[in-house]
Amino acid sequence: MDREIKKINGILTDLSNAALKMEEEAVKNSSFKDISIAEIHTLSAVGTGRPKTMTHVANILGINVSTLTTAVNRLVKKGYVKRLRDDTDRRIVKLSLTEKGVFAVEENEMFHEDLIREAISRFSDSQLQQFISSIDNITQFLTERTVMPWVRKEPFALNPLKLGKHLLPVPIIQAGMSIGVAGSRLAASVANNGGLGLIGTTELGISSPGYKSDRQEANFEAVEREVSLARKKVEEEKGTGLIGTSIVWDSPEAAGYVKASLRGGAQVIVTSGGIPKELPKYCSDKNTALIPTVSSKRAASAIIKTWAQKYNRKPDGFIFQGPYAAGLLGFREEQIYRAEEEFYMTIAAIKAETAKMDDCPLIVGGGIFGRGDAEKIYKYGGDGFLMGTRFVATRECDASEEYKRLYLNCEEKDVTIIRSPKNKTVRAMRNSFTEKLAREGATDYNLIEAVKRGVEGDFDGGLVFCGKSVGRIREICGVEDIFREFVR
Repeated sequence: MDREIKKINGILTDLSNAALKMEEEAVKNSSFKDISIAEIHTLSAVGTGRPKTMTHVANILGINVSTLTTAVNRLVKKGYVKRLRDDTDRRIVKLSLTEKGVFAVEENEMFHEDLIREAISRFSDSQLQQFISSIDNITQFLTERTVMPWVRKEPFALNPLKLGKHLLPVPIIQAGMSIGVAGSRLAASVANNGGLGLIGTTELGISSPGYKSDRQEANFEAVEREVSLARKKVEEEKGTGLIGTSIVWDSPEAAGYVKASLRGGAQVIVTSGGIPKELPKYCSDKNTALIPTVSSKRAASAIIKTWAQKYNRKPDGFIFQGPYAAGLLGFREEQIYRAEEEFYMTIAAIKAETAKMDDCPLIVGGGIFGRGDAEKIYKYGGDGFLMGTRFVATRECDASEEYKRLYLNCEEKDVTIIRSPKNKTVRAMRNSFTEKLAREGATDYNLIEAVKRGVEGDFDGGLVFCGKSVGRIREICGVEDIFREFVR
């Protein structure tokens, strides 16, 4: 074994040195002889797409902003990069490549592609697949080393979750999509299969007769009614799962939605969009499990500390909504790239925090489509699996058939990320509205009204939220089919 280890070490060292030397030679012999490899990497991080902030580029490169500033100053002077002022906030400086910079990046990318193409031309198809598998294994190992000890060694298992005083037989959670997309029909179907069905509370009463005269009251009544109806359906079918609601916490109506959920009999309340430090104030009944959504270990720690001090209560679980999710994301534009890179490490970090308490499972959402996605998340500490996009494309989803077909026909290239009014990001289907927002850099739009338009049928002039996995949808199936795929 020692002999093999030395051999592998030598191969990896030689490979690294050879690749670096070849890239140095390629840069020297390129059309752009006045830049270094480090500067080429900076240009690649700036990218040929939309302008990026300094922080965004620094995060991609893994350096601090002051170091990047020095490099950018040189590249601006050489004519490869230009600084732009944000149209909506003149204090924000963004970076973009000049035409010269774009050509330099494209030439470097072509070098890498040609080199790899020539290298793998010696492989047979089976050898190529073995090589890819081996490289994947090494990459996964290196990632695991950074998140120890929260890498599970045991085989994947869909273990029941203890959510407060309730037991969830199957750890599959259906996201509470808003504005009637996830109502009682979908939630009850999920619960009847042993999962947690969440009813989206935001603007749930949009189709109620009294909505125009008293929007708030119509929404509260709709939440109470839909939760009660879902609970009744589950009881009639003798379902073993749970019914809950999903509440956007930074909404001024959040407390009202909590109370309406409790009146309807919600067994679980999930919050997103803000740190719900006062949630237990509005829900003292410990028969209802409280599960906040967080995007970092720091946020989870803050909630745990505040709830313990003020309410003598602990969260009954956490949801980590990663950067691949649909809709409003908990990340700024410059944070998205690093959040994607550190997705599994963040799962492990939050798990390390929640593991300090008994019965506080970690549910992970964003980009989960099939069992394979869940298996990898489980390995890094995920206990439950939250899916939204996958459940929209089901017969039981409360959305219109036209809305579901959008998901069926959407490909990965049709998905975009735009800025939200609160300086976060939104993932949605690309259409005329999102292209206009991206082109103008606008953030002064009404997010809820835009989503309403999308749900009500204005598919080109509104927002249609979707996750990164939407391109994998091939059919409109039943909720039972999804559970059957996972539980086998």
